[in-house]
Amino acid sequence: MKAKKILVLEDDASVRLPLIDLLEANRFKVLEAEDGKAGCEMASKEVPDLIISDIMMPEMDGYEVFKNLQSDPKTAIIPFIFLSAKSDLEDVREGLGLGADDYVTKPFEAEDLLQAIHNRLDRFEKISEAALTADENVDYDQIFIKDGDSCWFVSFDKLRLLESEDNYVRFFFDDEKPLISRTLNQLEERLPSKEFFRANRKQIINLKWIKHIQPWFNGGLLVTLKDDTKVQMSRRAAQTFRAKMGI
Repeated sequence: MKAKKILVLEDDASVRLPLIDLLEANRFKVLEAEDGKAGCEMASKEVPDLIISDIMMPEMDGYEVFKNLQSDPKTAIIPFIFLSAKSDLEDVREGLGLGADDYVTKPFEAEDLLQAIHNRLDRFEKISEAALTADENVDYDQIFIKDGDSCWFVSFDKLRLLESEDNYVRFFFDDEKPLISRTLNQLEERLPSKEFFRANRKQIINLKWIKHIQPWFNGGLLVTLKDDTKVQMSRRAAQTFRAKMGI
């Protein structure tokens, strides 16, 4: 199993280094940053599986780090644990009120922190799996989607387009465009092929949303959806599509 990647944001080396040793001893891959600004940059670049952040740090405090990461769909879904000596109830409420997943006070017991980490990673994995619950059950007609703190149960009929963005996929339904941590290939395997079609390397379309089809360059097709979104279908996909639709 691939080691989970944890980003530690802590300016105090006497806390950061033992924490890194603890995590590495428990088979986590550890990234580190000594201030909030560097931590934000690293989180955006590396997209870790979980972030542990101190609150009082130079350049940018933990609260600012969390708010900054929440503004980026790529990092908004990463489980986030505050680690701080600030143990007043109001401080805890502020951290959790922002939407953080947990709050652990220093000094901490190793077992308590590891339990919090495993709980958050397990919960995230279950939620991510639930996002792919369009499985072999032919009677199942909806999918669960979670983006940050927002969740939706979306019927296949409303899901008009899925679009790849690196290792994430953006869903288009109603006026929403959430992003989840999955690849287009993973979703293609789970979505019912009678309703969804891989138009090109980056997009899957809902066949029921097609409004117009016209020939395009190099043997491809230009598909217009009912919301007037235009999707270019590759030549190879167009050949499969013509055979599938009998055209």
